[in-house]
Amino acid sequence: MSRFLLLSLVAMALVVLATLGIAERVARDQALDDAREQGAGVAERLVAPLVDEDVRARTPGAADQLTAVMAARMRDGSVRHVKVWDVDGVVIWSDQQEMVGRRFALTQDVAALFGTRGVTAELSGLDRPENLGEREERELLEVYVGTTDRTGEPLVVEAYLSTAPMEENTRAIVATFVPLIVGSLVLLLLLVVPLAVSLSRQVHRAHAERAVMMRHALLASDLEQRRMAEELHHGVVQDLSGLVYALPTVGRHLGEGGDLDAARSMVVRATRLIEQDVAALRSLMTGVYPPDLDRGGLPAAVRQLVATCAGDAGLRGQVSIPDDLVLPSDAARLAYRVVREGVRNVVKHAAAEEVVIEVAATGLEVVVRVLDDGAGPGPRPPSSPTGHLGLRLLTDTVRDFGGRLTVGPRAGGGTELAAVFPTALVRG
Repeated sequence: MSRFLLLSLVAMALVVLATLGIAERVARDQALDDAREQGAGVAERLVAPLVDEDVRARTPGAADQLTAVMAARMRDGSVRHVKVWDVDGVVIWSDQQEMVGRRFALTQDVAALFGTRGVTAELSGLDRPENLGEREERELLEVYVGTTDRTGEPLVVEAYLSTAPMEENTRAIVATFVPLIVGSLVLLLLLVVPLAVSLSRQVHRAHAERAVMMRHALLASDLEQRRMAEELHHGVVQDLSGLVYALPTVGRHLGEGGDLDAARSMVVRATRLIEQDVAALRSLMTGVYPPDLDRGGLPAAVRQLVATCAGDAGLRGQVSIPDDLVLPSDAARLAYRVVREGVRNVVKHAAAEEVVIEVAATGLEVVVRVLDDGAGPGPRPPSSPTGHLGLRLLTDTVRDFGGRLTVGPRAGGGTELAAVFPTALVRG
């Protein structure tokens, strides 16, 4: 948000600077247009009718009327200086007497005005040789007008006008548009900032949710690995290790003079042991790679889970799920995870004889219950390596999706694990 506000202020400053530049450009163009019109008026109506052969010849007193007319215009500030040029680049008349009769090289665009009614105007830096008398001025609008004198001879009138109108136009444009633009930007910023704050909070919340999800995923993965290692170590690995020592004994009993009854008994025990290990591995695989809930459906997957885990542990399993229950894939996976965690805890900790699974969709919520007839809920240790850690992770996951998970005593004895969460999961 700090970067957003800073960049917004920088953008506002750039817009204001651009507006000032545009205002200056517009005022300059307007001033040059006005200067062309004003210069043409001075040349056509005031200067040209008062220039004749005597003025060109600099006859004494011939230019007095022109001098008086121009002096009046310069006193009222409408014109600052005037020069009248002939085609040879000689100054025929000027308000600065020292310039009269001097010859200067004319620029190509000025020379092209002789014999025409053309007009050029520019903001002059007063750096040309003929500007010796005006260099004390700061800047002037310089206008060249092509015209003819009273006798029809071509001449060019050069008029210097004040830049004050241009500056006034600039100030007027700035005073009109800058407050409007700045006010519009401020209003836009006031409208955008709340949206930016909301978006920033959503992004922050999304990052936090992603971090929580990653933490849950890592913890769940670590939990599954520890469960697998524990179950393999305490079950299949120990059984297979026992078989490694038992099978040579069986071999000796099968030899000459051996005890065939003992060998037969050991083979029967080994067979049962292998069957138990196969069932344990099948149960382990069910937990590691759950069934395809989208294709087979949640009821079939839960029944398979109960038959594998609870059945192999000697528990009676009862599943109460409508056959036509259809849940979104995310909700089905979460329901299956709740059932799997509940059944695992019943098998490991409940000392129960029966486990009951109930899954139902009520309105906009899914309700999952795992009940047993065991010893009842005990304390949940903070650092159990398997069951209770998995239960805590599951509690956090259900809560993240806007639901709740509780574990408490079952009416009539035993434990009830219940989870309620939205059918359309939205991470809260």
